[in-house]
Amino acid sequence: MGILKNLFSKKQEEPTPTPPPQEEPKRPKGIIKTQRHKLDNVEAHMKDIMELVEENEDYKLSKKEIIESGLEDEKIYEYELCGKIELLFGGVEPIQAFMGDVCIGEIKKGSRAKVKKLIESGTIQKIEAEVSGGNYKIVRYDSGRDKYFYDSLEDAFCITIEITYREEIKEDVKK
Repeated sequence: MGILKNLFSKKQEEPTPTPPPQEEPKRPKGIIKTQRHKLDNVEAHMKDIMELVEENEDYKLSKKEIIESGLEDEKIYEYELCGKIELLFGGVEPIQAFMGDVCIGEIKKGSRAKVKKLIESGTIQKIEAEVSGGNYKIVRYDSGRDKYFYDSLEDAFCITIEITYREEIKEDVKK
């Protein structure tokens, strides 16, 4: 019966061949990089900048709270700056950094060519700003004395921007 079973059974359908999976178009490989730049001419825009800055919540922490938060040996500035930064330039003029419609400073002369190249490449993913000057607190640990020291100090007020961009990795073509 086993031989006749195959003879009288319905013809088995052959499985339809599945097309090979299509390869996704190859995107150039890239890595994410950052550049940091201190802005120039910040003091000329201080009045407008002070309307944009917010009080840093960590600045309100006590010595004990700073230690418990693991922020020792870090400068905790009184103000912070949060928001989207745009860089604008035209010709030979300086590259200006804007937050909304407020200019917060300019890229320093020695960095302009590098930043201009990044802007023109279209690979910038984001630009963030941070206050890196003004009044700050720092808690330092002295292991020799086994003691924490708390200082309230001041640096010249400045703003640092961090530009995050994608850099293409060029692969060597072997012949």
